Formats: sequence, C-alpha cells, structure tokens
Amino acid sequence: MQTVKAASHTLHLVDRYELDKQTLALFLTPGADPYEATEEFLFDCEMRADELPRFLRRALLEFQVHSNPEGILLLRGLPTDPDLSQIHTPGDAKRSTEKKTHVSERCLAMIGSRLGHLVSYIQEKNGDLFQNLAPVKGTEKVQASSGSQVRLQFHRETVFHPYAPEYLLLYCLRPDHDRVAETTYASISHALPLLSEEHRELLFQPLYRTGIDYSFGNLQTVKGNGPILPVLYGNRHDPFLNYDEDLMTAITSEAESALEALKDAVASVYRGVKLNSGDLLCIDNRRTVHGRSSFVPRYDGFDRWLQRAFVVRDLGESAVDRQPGERVIRTTF
Repeated sequence: MQTVKAASHTLHLVDRYELDKQTLALFLTPGADPYEATEEFLFDCEMRADELPRFLRRALLEFQVHSNPEGILLLRGLPTDPDLSQIHTPGDAKRSTEKKTHVSERCLAMIGSRLGHLVSYIQEKNGDLFQNLAPVKGTEKVQASSGSQVRLQFHRETVFHPYAPEYLLLYCLRPDHDRVAETTYASISHALPLLSEEHRELLFQPLYRTGIDYSFGNLQTVKGNGPILPVLYGNRHDPFLNYDEDLMTAITSEAESALEALKDAVASVYRGVKLNSGDLLCIDNRRTVHGRSSFVPRYDGFDRWLQRAFVVRDLGESAVDRQPGERVIRTTF
C-alpha cells in the first residue's frame, strides 16, 4: 500500500508490483461466464478474493470500514484480458461481442466482493452487472457516460435512487488516444471546511430536489424531477453527500445560495486521475462525487474504454425491487 501526494491531498494507491504470480493467476484463470452464469461467477470470484494477499485485503477492508479523506482507492496495474490490443472498443457502449475472456469482469467482481455485493439497475445497460463505458457517436455533448466533448459534471452516482450504490468501481481497459481524459473526483471531507456554518445547516435540511439521470429516461435532462432530500446527511462533522451538479435544484433562495457555495467548494478541491489499462478506481459514493474531463474520440475502434460496477453493502435493502436470485434492481421511475 502506498500513498502519493497530489497537491494538498493524498492519492491512496495499491501498485501491481506487490502482486506475485500466484496472485495474478487468481484474476487470470478462467471460470464461469459472468453473463451466462452470473451467480456462479460471483461466488467463484468471492472465493478467489479470499486468497488475495493480506495487504490488499487489509487496504480494501480499511476503505470499506473507514473510507479515507479522498473517498477513493486506486488499484494500479491489475491484469488485462489477453489480446486486448486486438479487441475493439464497443462503439455503442453495449456488451462487447469480441471480448471472449473475462479478466476485467473478474477484477471488478473480486475487488467488489471485499466491499459488498455487486448489483445493477434495469435502466442501465439493460441491467448488465458489468457495464461498458465508451464514447458513442452522436452523444458527444450529453451529460452521460457516452458523452466525451463536454465535461461530465460532478455527481453522486444515482443520487435520486432509493438503493444507490455505496461504491462505484471503474476499471480501465484502455485510455483515450491523447491521454488527456481524467476521472475527476471531490470529497466532502475537503469541501466541508470551505462552507460557512449557515450554509452547512441549510445543506443538512431537505431543501433540495435532485433530477433523474439521463440513462434512467430523463432524456431532456430536466432538473429537479426527482425526490426532495438534504445534500448533507449523517454525522455533522463527517457527513455523507447527496449532490448532482447538473440536475439538482434548491427549493428556497437561501438553500440555492448554500448549493452554489458547495458547487464552488467542489470546484476548489477536486482532483483528477488519468486511468491506464489495468487501473481500477474504487469510489466511496457516499462521500465523493465524480466526473470526467472532456476529450476527443476518434471512433476508430480503439477509443477510451472503461468497465463499471456498482456495489451495495446490504442486498436485503433492495430485495423488494429485485427478483429472487438476481442482482438487478428494478425500481421504476
């Protein structure tokens, strides 16, 4: 486990060079198909994760129990799928028809199992548990993972959802051609000291209405068509965060002033990380908002390609909106 200074912040980092051949084999050895035998694949990955080195299990355990001031943990240089250089980035950001091995999915599932349980949402990629994120032609200016030529604004993942994930995992299969795209993040731990007591008090009140995500059907990106909720919640000195820069509105002028102050604070403290092939970024979705800088795709079959997975700590909470024996959350909006 390493820590690397990034300005006044610390990037929490685990590097590949600490993983031996036996550990790498846990990720590389074939097993069940994650799309055809999902539960068997997940159980196998959880069993494999029990054999990960103690230092890695400890880093993930500490992140699960205590998080950290950044609200992120970066695992760098994990294994990649064989022949990845010959596999095209899916141009529609749907399931790849070329990728026949499942190393990236196994990385997500093994690491995710140490934080909780993987789930998906029926509105996201038809409920796929492992989701491809790639630029899609014609959506360059859209505030969604398929966009590219606009900054993806800061947000907590599915802030509007009653069963939002506690953790978001992003695994990089390949970076963008020009190596300029950054995954941006900002934690409430760093933003909170920049807020006045008056603004903090307002942000703890249910004075804010968030919007439903584009991918959940809000194609016109209407603001404030979701539930009313507080922006800050939990411990007053170490709070959790509900925030969507693009789709959240306040219901009073005073609350709007506090929301603008938070927006300025996030803009002051955010950091970015350029993900390379084999990097896996774990984001504490309760403490840290994330986004992405703009970049220019080439649509040549080798554009930026990430895979995403969602993790919840308690599967039971969403049981009412899941079918028995599956991980797909089917809440309607």
